[in-house]
Amino acid sequence: MNVVVVIPVYNPPQSFEKLLQDLSYIEFIKNVLIVDDGSKKKILSYCDKCIVLTHSKNKGKGAALKTAFEYLKGRSFDRIILLDGDLKVKKEELQAFCEKVFILNDKQVVIGYPVKVGKKGFGVVKKFAKFVLRIYTRKEVEHCLSGQRIIPFSVLKDIKHIPDRYGVDISMLIDFIKMGCEIKEVEFVFSHDEKGKSLKDILHKIRQMKDIFLVFITKWRV
Repeated sequence: MNVVVVIPVYNPPQSFEKLLQDLSYIEFIKNVLIVDDGSKKKILSYCDKCIVLTHSKNKGKGAALKTAFEYLKGRSFDRIILLDGDLKVKKEELQAFCEKVFILNDKQVVIGYPVKVGKKGFGVVKKFAKFVLRIYTRKEVEHCLSGQRIIPFSVLKDIKHIPDRYGVDISMLIDFIKMGCEIKEVEFVFSHDEKGKSLKDILHKIRQMKDIFLVFITKWRV
């Protein structure tokens, strides 16, 4: 099994170095591809498996994934594991999630969702994202915005469009379902900096909502 991990990251927290170190100990992961999306501080390669691609300025999560996928297209892997750069997880939980690559076929996508996480926001963005997904696919995916995913390498060539910013997760999920992929949601014990109800957090949610709305009104064209 030839597996690559892709991590788009912008100004990562201190936990990022531990995440890379833990990934480096997982034998079946061949490469860890980091896309530095214009971070203020240069991101270093912490292990022999790490490859760092750099944007000169912040372009958004979708643009970072687009850079990663373009880099990978000329290479050969079986599975891609997508992780958020601010992921905080114990080594054994990370290993358990990554091992899901061995139970998947080329028509299955895994979404890892956090457990034991208290609700801090209003939930409006998630509800709207689920609505958009349902409109385009008539499917229900509870954790449709989670960035922790395992996808078959073969689906890269069939992804129709990758929006530059926060709409990327829902846009790709629509594509996966339309390709005939089964979506498997699995528990994954992790955490990251949850957004709450401060002004900064609300503005972040507004930007997310805007990007998902753009997917909603443009996805039918691609």
